[in-house]
Amino acid sequence: MNLIQLKYFQAVCTYQTVSAAAARLHISQPSLSSAIAALEKEFHVELFRRRHNGMQLTAAGEQLREMSKELLSHADSVEKTMHALGQEKKRLRVGIPPMLSSLLLPKIYGEFLLQHPEINMYVSEVGRRALHTRLNDDILDMFFVSHNTAPERDLVTIPVTRVEVVCCVPKQHPLAGKDRLHLRELADVPLVMFRDSFFQTEELKRRFALAGIEPNIVLQTDQLSSLSSILNSNVAVGFMFRELAQSIDSVALLSLNEPLYVDISLAWKKGVYMTEAMQKFREFIENTKLD
Repeated sequence: MNLIQLKYFQAVCTYQTVSAAAARLHISQPSLSSAIAALEKEFHVELFRRRHNGMQLTAAGEQLREMSKELLSHADSVEKTMHALGQEKKRLRVGIPPMLSSLLLPKIYGEFLLQHPEINMYVSEVGRRALHTRLNDDILDMFFVSHNTAPERDLVTIPVTRVEVVCCVPKQHPLAGKDRLHLRELADVPLVMFRDSFFQTEELKRRFALAGIEPNIVLQTDQLSSLSSILNSNVAVGFMFRELAQSIDSVALLSLNEPLYVDISLAWKKGVYMTEAMQKFREFIENTKLD
């Protein structure tokens, strides 16, 4: 038995088929199948029952899954610790949703990296779900998460700031003169929104559904620049953080009748080894006003 075999075994447990696990690990299916077969031969047990629709764990397989989780977690911690003792401690991989990047990155680049020129920061700009997946796959060390309830239990978080999502309407639009906006007033209005993987879009669609409204979405994008361009063209109404929308002169900013506030936190995996770069970034976030 070796750690590679256990890693392959855990992948099959997670993705339930050899093909899906092999794709996630970027290895061939025969290599993965051979690793599982070697474990079964070594222990003289059957770990999976091969079904037409996937792999089903046996009782022995269930026991190995539980025991190997802790072993692999410890091995991962050892590996990260040793990397951190060398040059790897200077690398920091941070994820951030696109709409947040325009809000937070200027200050991070302008202050944190000036204070710590020895740290190489790599930034990934994707939606919330993709960021969490990349954290679980060890592609990221930390990421900024948008939420209005407690984040997932497998995360450690520290608060960064709180922002309001406002509705941006052309200044000549009939709704522009209102103080607050009911979602029902947008029932037939063309809307531009971020993709469904973005927290604010999930929350807005949830609110539309509760109001019994099917929003008239003409475009969904994952680019802040695209959303801003559409708003500037006055062909649709959209939603954006107030701090970002204030730079668009052609639109009026309306709070929702039930205001939508979003908490921004910095998150990392619970129990993970904190490299020197991660510790310095956490301290910077805790001691710096970013809003």
